[in-house]
Amino acid sequence: MYFFLLVFIVHPCASVIFNINDTEYRRMPPLYHLDDYHECLASPGGLYCIADFDLFARRPSELMHFIQEYSADTRKHFNHTQIHRGVCFTSTCQANQLNNLNETTDVKAPLEACINQTIWPKYGLETKISKLSYCKRSGDTRHVDWVDIMFAVFCVLVLLINVVGTTYDIVTSTRDSKQGNKYLLAFSIKKNWSKLVAPSGIGPEPRLERLKSINAIRTLTMVCVVLSHTILMAVFSYVENPHKVEEGYGKPEMFLVYNGTLTTCTFFMLSGFLLTYNFVIYTETHRVSYSYILNGLLLRWIRLTPSYALVLGLLATWMRFAGDGPLWDYVVTYESTACRSYWWAHLLYINNYIYDRDQCAPQSWYLAADTQLFCIGLVVLVVARGRRARNWAVLGLVGLAFIIVAATTYLRDLDAVVIQTPESYRVLYLFTRTFFYVYIPGHTNLSSYTVGMGAALLAHHWQKEKKDFTKYQKYRWVYMLVLPVGVAVLLSGALFYVDGVVWPRWFRALFAATHRPVFQGLVALLMLGSIFKIENVYRGVLEWRGFTWTGRTTYSVFLLHPIFERLFSGIQTTPVRITELHMTLLLAGTLFLSFATGALLFTIVEAPLSNVIRICLAPPSPPLTAKDETEEK
Repeated sequence: MYFFLLVFIVHPCASVIFNINDTEYRRMPPLYHLDDYHECLASPGGLYCIADFDLFARRPSELMHFIQEYSADTRKHFNHTQIHRGVCFTSTCQANQLNNLNETTDVKAPLEACINQTIWPKYGLETKISKLSYCKRSGDTRHVDWVDIMFAVFCVLVLLINVVGTTYDIVTSTRDSKQGNKYLLAFSIKKNWSKLVAPSGIGPEPRLERLKSINAIRTLTMVCVVLSHTILMAVFSYVENPHKVEEGYGKPEMFLVYNGTLTTCTFFMLSGFLLTYNFVIYTETHRVSYSYILNGLLLRWIRLTPSYALVLGLLATWMRFAGDGPLWDYVVTYESTACRSYWWAHLLYINNYIYDRDQCAPQSWYLAADTQLFCIGLVVLVVARGRRARNWAVLGLVGLAFIIVAATTYLRDLDAVVIQTPESYRVLYLFTRTFFYVYIPGHTNLSSYTVGMGAALLAHHWQKEKKDFTKYQKYRWVYMLVLPVGVAVLLSGALFYVDGVVWPRWFRALFAATHRPVFQGLVALLMLGSIFKIENVYRGVLEWRGFTWTGRTTYSVFLLHPIFERLFSGIQTTPVRITELHMTLLLAGTLFLSFATGALLFTIVEAPLSNVIRICLAPPSPPLTAKDETEEK
């Protein structure tokens, strides 16, 4: 039996080097190098280029063979047969190469000759330019255009209406009257700040008070997302010690990060839960027609789009003026250009299906996928009338989700999880097939969403039946296993990083179709335990008051945090040295700035628009009678 399994899972490992020490590692040319950028462009006629170069040897070379064998482990190693350079012609290249540059507009040949003079004497290898990203000359400037000006005017108007609304609120609050312009008060920073920090669950529906744990789950999930994106952006830029990154694949705890894509899917589960829970409560007192579908979609678009459009506008306009550095265009300006070309796909929430062409706000694939799943979930809830019909519909969606992911993984021969290779980090997953076909499409995330829908139906039913969980107190230890089992599920992705092992296609398909719903099922169970007060350890943490405001700002934080990560990477002038301390400080800085600006965006954009929508949808108040006026006085 053991031999039978080996035949299926062990991949031939000849000509692959999996591990080397630091001495052997230093035999290879440095993967990244940046010449002094600011000094280069400060010189008259300075020219600075960012380019990738392929290494090769005209004659048999033991070193070249060694580099190829080490790079053949594509899951854990960078491609060291290609090096990445920021080159200053003025300081690095010899006079004859500068003369050649002056005689031709094509910089590739002089650039190759320039790099060869640094590689050949020490390593006996030559280079050929693979990709010339861009060149900058001293004196180059960026120009403000009409789009930049229009966006700046729009931002001033947003701030102005908030100032007017806040001033109006302060003035009217000093009067002994409850009257006031509701639309102006909707933009009061004072009122919206109070809304941000108010206790959760306050309102006419007491059952919503038991959903306090959702704010904690949102916050903790967002911290995990920011952590993974911080590591991603650090490796996306130029790294001084890439061996440190490669050695990380030998540390078990790092697989909590590498398989952390599961945590992002928690937002799908929460979205499915809230849609379904609010819907079934609404249907207790209202009749729902098919027009509710269009109304629901329109309201969602209005609620999400203003903050989203504001961030997209910032990325497309003034972000490119925010700093400078050798990698600024590579990290920041390219995104700005993409946002100007594909903003429409974002506002239609279809950008997750054109990710290979659209590198504007790459993290926003989630918003598109969630909106697509919202459409499916809303249609199913409206069409399936009655509790039994909805239960069967959700169960059918779970089966359909399993089939979709399993079939996609099997037929396309994909990995069971998104393999976080160093090269996939370096190019933001542009060539990672599992990422394109399974991770970011809406239809392949249906399983996580339906887990949330099922949990909502179950929670509503138990609350309606007033189910008593006190008689199950002796089984609390089983519930306490949810967290360690969840960690084990995260670590299970390490199976697909084992050196020299390729799992059979059927196993990858089965794992891909089950590990996300299993993990989200555990998170849903954790949430249900808090709702029904099964125990007090997890619940005490999840219902901490401090998570209230952070949970409400997670949407804004999700939109804003990549801005700071790109700024940190774009202004670096030397390859970054990755250490645990460096990453911790980078994460802390990103979290602080993201939640601070997220609270601001919530207060001046997200909350005001939510208030306006609520005012527009509120039924008209009946006119005051003489008796009402007397009582109010």
